[in-house]
Parts: sequence; structure tokens; C-alpha cells
Amino acid sequence: MTIHTIGTVQYGISPIRQAKGFWDKVRRHVQNAQQNGVKLLVFPEYLTAHMLGTLPAMETPEACEYLDARTDEYMSTFMQISRETGITILAGTHICKDGADFVNAAFLFFPDGRIEKQKKIHLTPEERKHWPLAAGDSYAVFDTEVGRAAILICYDIEFPEGPRIVADMGAQIILCPSYTDAAAGYYRVRYCAQARAVENQLYVALSGIVGSLPHVPQIDVGYCQAGIFAPCDRPFPANGILASGKTNQNALVTYPLDFGLLKENREHGNVSPYFDRKQELYDRYRVLSNKR
Repeated sequence: MTIHTIGTVQYGISPIRQAKGFWDKVRRHVQNAQQNGVKLLVFPEYLTAHMLGTLPAMETPEACEYLDARTDEYMSTFMQISRETGITILAGTHICKDGADFVNAAFLFFPDGRIEKQKKIHLTPEERKHWPLAAGDSYAVFDTEVGRAAILICYDIEFPEGPRIVADMGAQIILCPSYTDAAAGYYRVRYCAQARAVENQLYVALSGIVGSLPHVPQIDVGYCQAGIFAPCDRPFPANGILASGKTNQNALVTYPLDFGLLKENREHGNVSPYFDRKQELYDRYRVLSNKR
């Protein structure tokens, strides 16, 4: 089976004077990925919010309007970058209008011009309270050169039902763009990402923001150690960590993924949590719970 290299970004935010500074940084990460043979690249949640650093601090509704106004630029630039490099790029998430509502959406750009979209499904209490966002309500699995991929955005990975749904839909890897501003938030996402890899016997790639923008309240500081994770079982490392970055350093993390190893794990692993479910039992208790 073909082996393809995946890359996930620890994206460092810092003061910038104009949008060009943001795009220059994005292109440097992509160029680094291209030099390392990456075929699928993951940027973090709230990626384009870095451009808020070009302006004085603003209230969140105003920030949403500003980011939405840059949607055409976002779409056309990532389309061009993907086409020029031959890399499929999960371009983090971007705040934009979807009908009458703002959404926090991830966009997956393919070298052939195809674009796929996944809205964040579970909004955090902070997002529900301070951001004028509407939640997504559907899951999807996308065919990529690397493998069949699903996108679960940050908080989405903390709910086991969604990852199990996309696993049942045929996902081989979950892409998890995240933004966490403190160690506790990061470890919630990190440990849940690794749990999802174990439960569903698939890969998970985690990306996040690091650094600080003190005058931008929407992403004033980031905490992350990006990583690529597998089940904690043979033929993978005992801790399930295939690759990880150095905490809070702007960096690219890469790993050559072999999906044949996932097949081996599902067929010959010491445990088989994906197949050993007792769905009838779970459904019975769900019915009982709904009757209360």
C-alpha cells in the first residue's frame, strides 16, 4: 500500500502590520511541507484570525464581519497555493457567513480545484456566549490522495459520538484543527484525540495555534503541541504517538502514514474496540434514558 506523508502545523501568531505578513507565514509553512514531501497539510482552527492583528482591537461581532469580508481572498489564495504545490490543504478554520449566520468552518482545498467544507458542530461555551456563530449539523468523509479523511474541529473531538460516526462512514484519519489558549484546554483536546484513535482504530492529526497577540482578544494567546496519533496497539508505538512537535514552538510536524498498518491493527491488534462494541446494549440503555 502506498505511503503518503501528512503534515500538521503548530502555527505561531505574532504581531503583523498587514495581511501580507499572514500570507507570507502561511506560504512558508506550505513550502516547508512541500520540501518534506507532504501530501496532506493541516492548519489550525481560527487560522485567519491572525489577520485581526493588523487592526486595533475590536469587538467579536465586528471581528466576524472583518473576517467574512476576506473570504474571497482566503478562498482564492488557498486554491492557488494548493494547485501550485500539489498539496491537499486543510486551511484551518475561517469565520464566514453561511446564509444569514456566521459559522466557524474548515475548508479542504484540493490541487484539482475541488473544495470541501466542514462546519464546527459543537460550539464551546465561550463561542456560544461571545461569538455570533451557528453550529453545524452534519458529518462528512472526504476522499483524499492520502486516505479517507473526516474533519472534527477542536471541541468536536471531545465528543465520542462524532468520531464513531465518521469511522462508520469509512474515515481512516480524523483531521483536528484546534485553538486552545491554555494547557488545560490543550490537554483536553489532545487526550480526547488520542482516545478517539484508540476507540476507532484510526489516525488523528492535531494542529493548533501557538504564540501571542496581546491586543487581539479573539486569539490573544495559543498553547499547543501538534501531533499525529495512532491506536496504542501493535503495529504502532505503545503510546500511540507517531510524531509531535515541541510545545509552543512555531513548527511543522510530519509523518509518513501507511494505511495498511491500520488494517493490520484492526485485524491483528491485541484488542479491537472498534469491532467489539455492544451496540444493542448501548441502544437499550439509550431508549431507557430517553423515557425518563
